[in-house]
Amino acid sequence: MRILIATGIYPPESGGPATYSRALAASLVERGNQITVVTYGDAKAESAEAWTVRVISRSGGPLWRYLKYAWRVFFEARTADIVYLQGTVSEGLPATIGAILAGRPTAMRVPGDYAWEIYQQRVKNPELLDAFLQKRHSGRIRWLEHIERWTAKHASSVITPSEYLKRVAMSWGVPESKIHVVLNTVNPLPPCEDPAAIRDSYHLEHASILLSVARAVPWKGGKFLLRVLKQLPDSYHLVWSGDGPARLEWEAYAKELGIESRVFFLGRVSRNDLASWYHAADIFLLASGYEGYPFVVPEAASAGLPCLVSDKGGNPETKNDFPEYVEVLPYENEEAWLQALQTLPIKKNPAKLRPWSRVVDETFNTLQSVCES
Repeated sequence: MRILIATGIYPPESGGPATYSRALAASLVERGNQITVVTYGDAKAESAEAWTVRVISRSGGPLWRYLKYAWRVFFEARTADIVYLQGTVSEGLPATIGAILAGRPTAMRVPGDYAWEIYQQRVKNPELLDAFLQKRHSGRIRWLEHIERWTAKHASSVITPSEYLKRVAMSWGVPESKIHVVLNTVNPLPPCEDPAAIRDSYHLEHASILLSVARAVPWKGGKFLLRVLKQLPDSYHLVWSGDGPARLEWEAYAKELGIESRVFFLGRVSRNDLASWYHAADIFLLASGYEGYPFVVPEAASAGLPCLVSDKGGNPETKNDFPEYVEVLPYENEEAWLQALQTLPIKKNPAKLRPWSRVVDETFNTLQSVCES
């Protein structure tokens, strides 16, 4: 099958869509498919002899970028069987137009709600996604809502990585019959020979380490966890891996609470160091108000780490996948989280991860069904 993958980012740029697009292209080529990738980026974008990567420069305004992207998709789609979109707006809109002009069907992967993500950046105290979907908005946000709904409803098939995002897509007006849940997976963590070494380097030899891995943005629950930590014994320490615009605010809040010596904001860390922290920690915490599907939970479980997650977004679905490792707690309920952390559970044997080959199988079958319909 000839598949055109339209994505917004691609290696060497970092991020889930970049990693997913490249891994999927490689796996589909190994199975005898012909793959072309269209992406935004620069000359450093990775390519390989087995498939073609067409890079659209980000120079110029949005309209010019979209026109260039749409034209490239149109040109490449003429010899493709299907265009597989990796998002709803920045790649979804121009790629849908290009596919229509080329007379080719589209399938779309919905990793989140782009309009809500932009809304989060523009409003001082924004609501969570569930509340956002119940309201009518104006201006740029309304336009983005129109775009993502149009591109998603035009797609012959929509793929979501969780049941939660399936419900989000249905709220946009996408028929349930067109939506296929294909659970994603994560790459196995690199080997960790001496977890004690990283404890020693931070003078945490006898501490109870609470680990959270997430971007430092308001809905990830950083301030909430700091308030919880304030009420726990001094032997408890919070380690946060991930950077973002809220980091400075959280650091100041920890100082205001008088617990700055018990909190370590690591910023972005290498995957090897992250693996060490997963193995060194005593428990993993994810107090976020939104996740499409939190892939950090499978990572933590693969290190045998017990996990506490909030009951928002796709978080509760991790309980179905890793029932022995995950406990779901009410969002921002300090009493419930404090009670769960009073006695830390014993670490378990590493959990088995979902094989990547299964993700590829289910994705390919969905794309093939579109081409055969």
